[in-house]
Amino acid sequence: MSEEMSEMDMMRQVATDRLVYMRVMEKAVNDIDMILTNLKRDIAEISQQVANRNAEMTLVEDEIDEPAED
Repeated sequence: MSEEMSEMDMMRQVATDRLVYMRVMEKAVNDIDMILTNLKRDIAEISQQVANRNAEMTLVEDEIDEPAED
C-alpha cells in the first residue's frame, strides 16, 4: 500500500510541477500580449504625429509655392 501511495505522491508532484510551468507560461504570454498591445498603440500614435507633421509641412510648402494675389 505504501508503494502505491508513493506512486500517487509522485504523480501528484509531477502534476503540480506541470501546473507551475503552465502558470508561468500563461503569465509570460499575457505579459507579451500586453507589451505587443502597448507597442502597437505607441506606433500608431507616432505614425499619427508624423502624418500630422507631414500634412502641416505640405500646407506650408503650398503657401510658399502659391504667388500672393493682389
